[in-house]
Amino acid sequence: MNIEHVGVVGLGTMGRALSESLIAAEHSVAVWDRHADRIATTAMLGAAPSVNPRELAGQTSLVFLALPNPTAVREVLYDEEIGVLAGLREGALIIDMTTGDPELAEEVANRVKDLGRGAHYIDAPVSGKPPQLTVMVGGSPGALGDAESIVADVAGAIIYAGALGMGFATKLTHQHVKYATHLAVAEALVIAQRVGLDIPTTIEAIELSTGVEGGLKGVVEYFSGNARAVAKHAPTTTIAKDMRLATALAESVGVSSATLAAAYAFFGEAAEGAYAKRPYPETIARLEELRTVPQEA
Repeated sequence: MNIEHVGVVGLGTMGRALSESLIAAEHSVAVWDRHADRIATTAMLGAAPSVNPRELAGQTSLVFLALPNPTAVREVLYDEEIGVLAGLREGALIIDMTTGDPELAEEVANRVKDLGRGAHYIDAPVSGKPPQLTVMVGGSPGALGDAESIVADVAGAIIYAGALGMGFATKLTHQHVKYATHLAVAEALVIAQRVGLDIPTTIEAIELSTGVEGGLKGVVEYFSGNARAVAKHAPTTTIAKDMRLATALAESVGVSSATLAAAYAFFGEAAEGAYAKRPYPETIARLEELRTVPQEA
């Protein structure tokens, strides 16, 4: 695929930053968004404005989607008159940086294949900001083909998740960790505030202690099979004790914390069974038993 022009559909915060980085890397960029003012602003930076997604697709061999949700992806791609698929070039590639799900990836990939134009679609959601994006590609190394060098111009890391749709799944896992952590930290500081702690001092203590990093580290050690590192962690009974004390502190100031309640319930249950004296990351095996639902064959 000879990529002379690049298209960006969606000029929100991510799409505009993506367009700017592509222009800075000296690529010829066509853009489209539902909001005319966004198109005009990006055009002032050197992008070529498109009347609609179909026109953009007809001008480019590589189309980036940077849209707010799967519904927007379907609308922009499938419109029979002005959609991207209506104007897609032979052998073109659509790289979808929207946050979606594996079902969306499979659906769109099949629609693109059914066009019979030798075009392809790949999910590649992102984290961070251009030109230092982490791009999570739904495919194996080489899946981006000639477009890899262009993606590299806006990325600090390209991670190949292995198969179509797995880029989306990887991004959703990241979002789980990011915002569940956000909620846990926010709830903890609400408790700290109610207790009467100095918040800047408490934040400093969390940042200079194991905190979030330590929680992640134990999980990574477990899933990477680093038994020696796992064995160095405190026993489950110790964590259960800590969660009991933290819960009592929250209750004493009238704060209900969903994340703390979940941790207290889980480690309390694990400490009463076979995992009591075992390093607490080993309770992940128990977590898998408790949290997974058997799938139908």
